[in-house]
Amino acid sequence: MEEHIPRASIHAGKDRKSFPVQVSNEAERRGWDEKRYQLKNAEKEKNNHYNFSRKHLNFEITKGGKIEPLGSNPVPLYMRLQQRYEELGFKPYKDADNPGIVSHNSPNCLVDIVFSGDRDVMKRLAFGDQELDTSDPNADQSHIKLMDSIREWAVDTYKFACRKWGEENVIGFSVHCDETNIHAHVLTVPVEQVKKRGRIGSVYVSNDNPDVELTTKEWKALPKEERGNYTKHEATKGMVERVSYAKVWGETKKEKSEYLSQLHTDYHDEVGYKYGLERGIPYEELSDEEKRERKHKDKVTLEAERQAKLAIEEAKRQKAEIEAETAVIQHQKNEAQKELKTAQSGFLAKIFQPGKFKKEEAERIKESYEAGVKETIDGIIKASGLKWKGGKPTAESIGQNFRMTWDSNRNLAKELKDKDSLISKKDAEINELNVKVSNLTEEVDGLKFRLTLIDEDAVQKLRNSRIAEKTRADKAERELGNLRSAYENLSMQWNALWKEPEYNEAARKVKERKEREARLAAEAKREAEARITRHNGVLDRFISEGRSALRAFALTTRTSFNQKEASSIYYGIMASASKHNHSLFNSGGIEASVKDFLSGLSWKDCSDFREECVCSWTKLFATKEVDFSESAINNFCAFVDHMSCSAETYVSLGGSNGCADQLTNWDGTQKQGLGAPAKKKGLSL
Repeated sequence: MEEHIPRASIHAGKDRKSFPVQVSNEAERRGWDEKRYQLKNAEKEKNNHYNFSRKHLNFEITKGGKIEPLGSNPVPLYMRLQQRYEELGFKPYKDADNPGIVSHNSPNCLVDIVFSGDRDVMKRLAFGDQELDTSDPNADQSHIKLMDSIREWAVDTYKFACRKWGEENVIGFSVHCDETNIHAHVLTVPVEQVKKRGRIGSVYVSNDNPDVELTTKEWKALPKEERGNYTKHEATKGMVERVSYAKVWGETKKEKSEYLSQLHTDYHDEVGYKYGLERGIPYEELSDEEKRERKHKDKVTLEAERQAKLAIEEAKRQKAEIEAETAVIQHQKNEAQKELKTAQSGFLAKIFQPGKFKKEEAERIKESYEAGVKETIDGIIKASGLKWKGGKPTAESIGQNFRMTWDSNRNLAKELKDKDSLISKKDAEINELNVKVSNLTEEVDGLKFRLTLIDEDAVQKLRNSRIAEKTRADKAERELGNLRSAYENLSMQWNALWKEPEYNEAARKVKERKEREARLAAEAKREAEARITRHNGVLDRFISEGRSALRAFALTTRTSFNQKEASSIYYGIMASASKHNHSLFNSGGIEASVKDFLSGLSWKDCSDFREECVCSWTKLFATKEVDFSESAINNFCAFVDHMSCSAETYVSLGGSNGCADQLTNWDGTQKQGLGAPAKKKGLSL
């Protein structure tokens, strides 16, 4: 059986002119949830085996050889590719009829390369001795841990790609551990170094400092007396980078084949050998059948071939085991036959011992018996050479002698019988195994034939798929043409509609209405803000007048408030409660309002004793002497709201001022709460 040699694999994808967003997202698994994995596996014609539970094992290599989780880069792969194009000044050709599509004659501008190797080797590098079936997409393998050896392989492969094509041209390096075989996708931009175009100019180098160089234009701008300090030199063309697939990968089919062959050799010499991966067999050394197998096939064909090869290998293994077992049984049979022959020889030797009797004794015995018996006994005696002790040998004595000899060798006879039975059994087993070998040989031949049919079916399938894709493309192009015609008709109708005066007038009115509504909304917002400002101004005015009245009282020697002071202090406390959201229906809210009211009062020129007394009188006044009824508070709030609706914010309730007199009840009487404060029963100011 041919020895299996693990080899490295490199697959350079189809030459690309563009890189769709969907392909970018698939490479980075960006936005792929469990449902997306299930949808990908549902595509039976592609034979996908994506395992969602192993998604967290995927990783990527970034600049400098750093290992990051796959898809963690905030800039998607297709955007990084576009940024590199902009740095190189490359723009793909656009289709004249469809500007959003890259033209078919646009140059190839990127290459997607897949690095991998023997399935068992890659599985061991990634998962070590952990048991898992990488072909089962539904298995829960979230407990699997990734080995460091696969990261080392990925970093070495990344460094190889950077040395080969330049790190700035390796746009993405994604390692997928959630599929059947572990592999790395390397997206590269083919870049060559070329000389700048255009005429070669001259440079002027300073005689004092060779590092100072001037162009011809800069040199002419110098004063004439300074120009002599520079010497003219011929300039050399610099090098620039340019996107060129042909210059990197080969312009002809032969050059590209040679480049790929050398790529395999270089990768083995630098990376593959470190991980036990041999170089692939060169294409020119392959047989016609092996060359046919090297052709690119879809996943279904590859999986069918893989299953067929596994079945052939299993059949060959069983055939080898059966042949080995047959050889053992044949050896046992030969040994048994040898033992049988030896036993037979010994048995006959024990029965027949020629040369034991003398010829005279045999002659005498022959004459004693009848003709028939005599002849029989004579033959037996002649063959056996028996000796007798006394008397003449008779048929009975000879038979008795034979029976005694047979009984003494009965065990030997039984052993011979067992050997014959064993030999017969082994013969049957050998015949059965020969039948199995024959059947397996036929099955192997059938599998090889089916493998050939699979390849032919795959070619026909690809041909049919290409025809179907062309049919769908033609249909899509026709639908696009119909949509373009419909769009042009709608555009004409739209333009004609804009030319109608009724529509223009209606559009103008709608525009004016929207502008008016926006203006009114802005004015309403400004008015609301101004109203809040005026509302706070009215409250601040009440608080200020109350504090002024209380300070004036504190500078006197009186011990009680007059009516004007009481009103000002009363409404100052009420305004302070309204401003700080205190309730005047309980003693706690009243005390808090009085505290806020007194906190802004100036006690200059007042003694500490007078300050303490006035504070105590004010608290006693608010809690014991006046009544903060609900109607009084509501009327006060209504008055403040009324005053905040006007731009006039000057308010004073220390006496009559017109504004307070304007708020009256329906019968003409003044509203309670806008005059003197109501006293509690049994108390006086």
